[in-house]
This record gives sequence, structure tokens and C-alpha cells, in this order.
Amino acid sequence: MQAGQLRHRIAIQGCTDARDAHGGITRTWATTDTVWAAVEPLSGTELLEAQQVHARATVRIRMRHYTGLTPKHRLVLAE
Repeated sequence: MQAGQLRHRIAIQGCTDARDAHGGITRTWATTDTVWAAVEPLSGTELLEAQQVHARATVRIRMRHYTGLTPKHRLVLAE
């Protein structure tokens, strides 16, 4: 992979669940690292359902190997 293709900053976030005062679970996401990646759009759809617009975009994210990345993490486009 060429470095010039990695144009986007991606934040790698990990999830933490904590109990609130009423016994419910509050999920918070914290950024553990920020890396360079290539983001390629694959497809997108937009639906009108119950007077609301629902949009969905599918993208491919390519980045260098990151040790410790699991399906429990999420990737967010960093600004």
C-alpha cells in the first residue's frame, strides 16, 4: 500500500459499558488511537420511511495493520 493513498484520518474507538444510577447500562466510546487510512465509497441508499429519510452508505476502509483491533472497536472518520 502506498502512503499517498492514505488520505483520511480514522479514529479507532473502544467501548466502555458502565451502570448508571437506575441500574441501566450507559455505553461510552473513547478514542484509543488515530491513524491514516484510505476510504473508498462502495454504495449508498436513501429511503423514505415513516416521514423520515434513512440513509445508508457502505465504504471500504484500508489501513496499515493495527495490533489489537477487534470487532468490538469502531472506526470513525476524524475531522
